[in-house]
Amino acid sequence: MEREKCQNVFQQIRRREYGIKQGPRSKFEILKTLLLNENYVYKDVWRVYSSKHIKTEGGRIFLENYKECYGGYGKGNKPVHLYSLRTPQDQKIETALEAAIQPETLSLPHHGERPSFLCIVGKSWLMRYDLLTGSLLEEVYLSPKSYCSFKDLSWNEPGKSIVVKSTHNVAGGIRPAESGQSNIVGVSALFEVFPLKFIGMFEITRSVFGKDTVDAMASSGFLTTMHRSGMVKLHSLEYIIQKYKQFEADLYTLTPDLGYVCGKQPYGLPLNIVIKEEPPVLFQIRCYQNSLEVGGCPWHFIYTPPNKRGSFQVKSLSSEQLVKNGTLDSKAIGLEEDRALFCADESGRILHIDSTSVSMYQLDKADSSHSELKKCFTINLGQEGQEPPPGTITTTTSGRHVRRISLGSMLQMDAELPNLYIHNVDYENELNLLWTSVDYSVSEDKVQSYLRFHDIISGKTLKEIELKQPFEESMHEENNLYVDLDTVVQTVRSFNSEFACVVYRLQSTEGEQSQEEDSVAHTKSPVERPSTQRSRRSRRSRQNLDGEIDDERTLSNTQNINERTSGNRRRSSRQDSDEEWSVESSSSETTRPRRQARRGVSERSLSNRRQRGRRRTRER
Repeated sequence: MEREKCQNVFQQIRRREYGIKQGPRSKFEILKTLLLNENYVYKDVWRVYSSKHIKTEGGRIFLENYKECYGGYGKGNKPVHLYSLRTPQDQKIETALEAAIQPETLSLPHHGERPSFLCIVGKSWLMRYDLLTGSLLEEVYLSPKSYCSFKDLSWNEPGKSIVVKSTHNVAGGIRPAESGQSNIVGVSALFEVFPLKFIGMFEITRSVFGKDTVDAMASSGFLTTMHRSGMVKLHSLEYIIQKYKQFEADLYTLTPDLGYVCGKQPYGLPLNIVIKEEPPVLFQIRCYQNSLEVGGCPWHFIYTPPNKRGSFQVKSLSSEQLVKNGTLDSKAIGLEEDRALFCADESGRILHIDSTSVSMYQLDKADSSHSELKKCFTINLGQEGQEPPPGTITTTTSGRHVRRISLGSMLQMDAELPNLYIHNVDYENELNLLWTSVDYSVSEDKVQSYLRFHDIISGKTLKEIELKQPFEESMHEENNLYVDLDTVVQTVRSFNSEFACVVYRLQSTEGEQSQEEDSVAHTKSPVERPSTQRSRRSRRSRQNLDGEIDDERTLSNTQNINERTSGNRRRSSRQDSDEEWSVESSSSETTRPRRQARRGVSERSLSNRRQRGRRRTRER
């Protein structure tokens, strides 16, 4: 019985500290455990709107056409402004590519290469900025030729070499036959990175590769040409460099064969690779819309036959034989066509994305010469029992059902269309998770977006996050998602060409609950223990009792003072009438009840009145 994998974060950290069977990915396993925990959620922490493009490269957010860079963690886990990129004469940055590097991957000797940010500026400059500070490190002038505008920058071999590709523009609306440049399809320049080194530049011409050539690209060591007839051809890029390269040219140095400095104005880079004849064709096939995917181990390819739109076939690259169960049919009920591609985890598995589901297939060897395609799982992203949103179907007086079509809700243009749209399906290599991004049409003008994480082996949904819509529109022209460990970046482009970016960070819900409890405790009286309540009640009762005793003492003292005052007054009256009256002691008067005291006072006052009357009679 295999030992179960430890999912406790504390135990994983302890095992990592002691170095017990901990590989370099142990920290990602810890983060994965937290991510899948129900107490951790992705929270919307920052959003920004702009009228210009918003791009995401390597976890950094670039605004104003790559001019402003945001990233990192600020207050409240919000991205902070890192730096601003400066370009000559404030020219526009067409496209960019992040060239990050780890110190342990540098070959010795090296020149202290740093992570770089490569940009094409003004359609004629290749500039290298420091990825961490934004300072300009190098600038290469590509070409002064007016018929070339460089707009595409991509990897040839990731981490090793890049390709700068131009598009052949015909200015002024002149026909290609009259422009004198109709023979040129495009120009490509190859560079090595770390350090930046110029390899060569060459032209793709129709006179060499065919009159129906419409496009060409360099990738993965191949030069791929695409033709109007649907034919796709693969050539060896290494063979082209070795055979057709005329001379070496180093950046910022004088080229003896030409007499000018390579990569500087006004001449730029030389065309030191001249292809005079078509190179050997390694592989060619006719397919629908030039759609071809190459991958797997051993090498296989996925393509769509010309007359079978929406259907995919998987064949061996060496023998061009169809693998067993190698046909993937399409449901063809969505707005977008189905997609089939090799999974980014480099396992050779194939993803088939249709209108409502995502399926994973595995290439296995059926025998020594044939392969077999087996289904691993299917993720059904549609909701069972789906019905059209309320309010989209009305019934007339005659009983006919009429569907209302909204310009902002294209998902409801047909009753047979599913009310969902799959935007993104990708693989997070550091967390070893498959994630999907789907929009659901809830009503005529409301859409809900969800991000889901799935197990890469079984396809089981492990976590679901609802994404907020930055615009009120029910659909967007572009909706891209970038997932990187604890960060999710959503970039949206509306039909009004407005751009928005929303950043989500992984946060714990326990901290929010404790803050809420603290706020409630401040607003309300605290709850006390029964023993404390009883003790406080007893103290209050004792205080009340002492207060009553003090009140009685005060009352008695007041009575004594009043009675003493009345006694003094009586003495004065007796002296006036020459009669003596006996006055009781103060102690006996204080002990006498209140009613008896009042009665005695009234009797004495009556006798005093009688005595005064008798005295006045004798005087008369």
